[in-house]
Amino acid sequence: MDFLLNGRWPGVITMQHILFWMAFSGVCSYIYVSFFNLTEAALAMLFMLAINVPVYILCFKKLVPEFYQLARYGEYVRYTASLFVISCLIRILVEPELFGAFKFTDGKYLFMVYTMQAMIILVPSIQGISKYKLIAERKLAALTLRKKEADMELLKSKINPHFLFNTLNNIYSHSYATDGSSADLIKQLSLLMQYTTYEIEKKTIPIERELQMIAALGKLYQLKSNRKLNLVMNFEESELAGIVEIPPTIYLTLFENAVKYAAFGRDEQAQVSSSLLFTPSTVEFNIENSISEKKITDDASTYRGAGLKVLEMILDQEYGEKYEMKTEQNDHSYVAKLTIKI
Repeated sequence: MDFLLNGRWPGVITMQHILFWMAFSGVCSYIYVSFFNLTEAALAMLFMLAINVPVYILCFKKLVPEFYQLARYGEYVRYTASLFVISCLIRILVEPELFGAFKFTDGKYLFMVYTMQAMIILVPSIQGISKYKLIAERKLAALTLRKKEADMELLKSKINPHFLFNTLNNIYSHSYATDGSSADLIKQLSLLMQYTTYEIEKKTIPIERELQMIAALGKLYQLKSNRKLNLVMNFEESELAGIVEIPPTIYLTLFENAVKYAAFGRDEQAQVSSSLLFTPSTVEFNIENSISEKKITDDASTYRGAGLKVLEMILDQEYGEKYEMKTEQNDHSYVAKLTIKI
């Protein structure tokens, strides 16, 4: 299994193809020689292979990846069954006309055709499914390893955030009576520390909690820039926000990327606008940011690439086909729309 999970499975699949065609051709050659002389048997074999090689490739390259792997099982069964019927009909109608010996063995001939076509469809389908399973197991093993490493790093980093979180709460208590604005900012920072220390490791959290973190982070960016920022948050009030849950940092990652690429604090024209909308079956998060003409540092670029890549991995693992993320960029703005089915 280690051999397969380490990425060397393509050689195994190729060997399976070779072994199947060697065995299949050998058995078919033996059967055809029993019907014809060598010359006619060779021609009949070539005709049969001309039909079955494309059928085999179609099953392995098209039907399994586009239907089975995407869990469209009904369509997968329907198309494979149709392919079986069509290929059988072509052979039954054409072969006896080209090779007269088949006309005198109707029962044996039909059994041979049905058996061959079933094998030509079932074998590549099984191989394609096996390949899909191996890829999935390999990705799962890689994700498990990465999660263990991340958990270890998180465990190592918990001591200092925990201490800082408690300290911030103490500072907030002392400053509340004398300086309300500073106390509020300390409170926002404390909320973010609590979020990153305790809640980020949870599998899911209420959407309402994620929106609170975005609002807290927005206030801290305001403090950092020391001036009023063009930051709009239009989050629809709905009881579903406290019920529907999502993996932590899903929206926060998009918000952080937008703020960084708008160059808040360096570009006076920077702006970010975000909104959340519930529909009967989905929740839509939209965010748009201006693209600053000021040079973006390499660190920011790396951060954005890594953040979105991890975000897509989390969404794929949690929602599969039940989400859609669209992005659009022009010379002046970048728009991201994340729709999740609920």
